[in-house]
Amino acid sequence: MNNIVLLIEDNDDDVLVIERGFKKGKIANPIKRVVNGKEALDFLEGNPDVGIDLILLDLNMEVMNGFDFLHMRKKSDRISRIPVVVLTSSHRDEDIDLAYSLGANAYVEKPISPKEFVDVILSIEDFWLVLAKKPR
Repeated sequence: MNNIVLLIEDNDDDVLVIERGFKKGKIANPIKRVVNGKEALDFLEGNPDVGIDLILLDLNMEVMNGFDFLHMRKKSDRISRIPVVVLTSSHRDEDIDLAYSLGANAYVEKPISPKEFVDVILSIEDFWLVLAKKPR
């Protein structure tokens, strides 16, 4: 059984495109979706035995945004070791700098075109789930 990819995303349309990318790429990792950073932290803290290979993180969400999630994840050795790819529509330099300063491992802008979005997802998954070695 493959470890899961935790998707922190509140936009249903973006979730569908991400799921399409997983299906197209025949990615075996199941997706666990939550809609904000608080739900993600609750899930991560409540399920310490669940293996997670990657977190895909949107920045702009209600309740707890992506920046707050990144800040809070630093407090847990286990959670802070899970790679985080920020996947967002923001192209502001301040957001990019802040995300990296808070521990994001990569920052990727969401393309507007659904086909390009699927291609981006395939590239992310190819690198983070196939090529990159992660701490255990």
